[in-house]
Amino acid sequence: MHSDFSEALWDNSDPLYAPFLKKKKGRYAYWQPSQKYIDHGWSIKSYRLQGVIGDGLDETRAKQCRELTRELCTWWEGEADTSIKAGTWGWLIKRYLTDEHSAIFEVSPATRDGYKKFLPRIEDAIGDVAIDDTDFAAMASWRKAMESKGRSTHFVKKWFRHFGIVVSHGIKLEVERCRTIKSITREMRITSPPRRAVYADRSQIEAVVAQADADGKLYLSLAVLLRFEFALRGVDVYGQWSPADGREEGIFHHGLIWSDGLTWEMIEPDLSSFCKVINKTKKTLPEPYQFDLTATPHIQERFASTPASRRFGPVIVLEDGTPPKKDVIPQSFRRIARNLGFPDLQIRDARSGAITEAKALVDPMTLRNAAQHTQMQTTDIYVRDRSESANKVVKLRQELGRESKEK
Repeated sequence: MHSDFSEALWDNSDPLYAPFLKKKKGRYAYWQPSQKYIDHGWSIKSYRLQGVIGDGLDETRAKQCRELTRELCTWWEGEADTSIKAGTWGWLIKRYLTDEHSAIFEVSPATRDGYKKFLPRIEDAIGDVAIDDTDFAAMASWRKAMESKGRSTHFVKKWFRHFGIVVSHGIKLEVERCRTIKSITREMRITSPPRRAVYADRSQIEAVVAQADADGKLYLSLAVLLRFEFALRGVDVYGQWSPADGREEGIFHHGLIWSDGLTWEMIEPDLSSFCKVINKTKKTLPEPYQFDLTATPHIQERFASTPASRRFGPVIVLEDGTPPKKDVIPQSFRRIARNLGFPDLQIRDARSGAITEAKALVDPMTLRNAAQHTQMQTTDIYVRDRSESANKVVKLRQELGRESKEK
């Protein structure tokens, strides 16, 4: 690659040597590398240089160009994946995962981790396929291939959902074919998997909590109760681990930092309530929820069992005082549930059970707020036992009919 540039790039023998210098809009100067570097994953497409043309700062701008180009050369020799052909799905997937302004860096760490685990499956399947050669027949054949291998409806839907995310990034990069592909996928109507019908009722939750207590896993009991009584997501109870990214304060473990869970600082000293911003909706609903603990004395008692001197940091901690690592709580819950004769029950079903139990007691708006959702359609996904609602309507209509006859 060094042969592409003058020796002045390295020894500064020509102070006006400015590789990749481009002039735009008359007077403005930019450093803009050739397309082959962009195609192989270099994230800086254009960089505005200091000053304007004609201001006497030509040497300064030339020096900036050389510095940026040296960085590019170092990257090309050590990190660039020159085996990926530009214009293929493998190329676009890599761009989505690495571009500085990619939407992948705007999602939560847990979501980002999920994307990084699933997208390689798409790359393995179609990474060498040219984007311009992709049409309805090609995408239909991909779906048929997955179905012939016994892939579930859930997997196929997930595959095309992640594929759509990559396509959207292609549109942002002005890959013309991606707009057509997006319109085709809209018309394909990939079948959605059936909604999960399992939910945890109060008796099951009580049984799991009792067994967790007997096993000495008090952290699990408290986590389950908080999720069930307040319809909370796991991340809002026991938090999540994400890359530390240079942060210096917090709880660390092997380069990860703990965040977003319930802490003692969120709980009133008299244990009457706790206040928390819901992680999933913190951008659209930044104001914290105030949860009343007086209606749940069994949870208050568990809080009170922790000495005041130890009421700091995460509430849900293991025996060694650290927050649980990923999947510790869900897996512990599943083991106990299976042993109790609830083989299909998962800890996420505690939240669904809470929402389902509340459905018959409150109006839809109140139910939506209790579930910490912004849209009622989202709440509806968590509602189970729909036959109860149907039977309730029949009973109400019968009562209305009897009242009419009596009149």
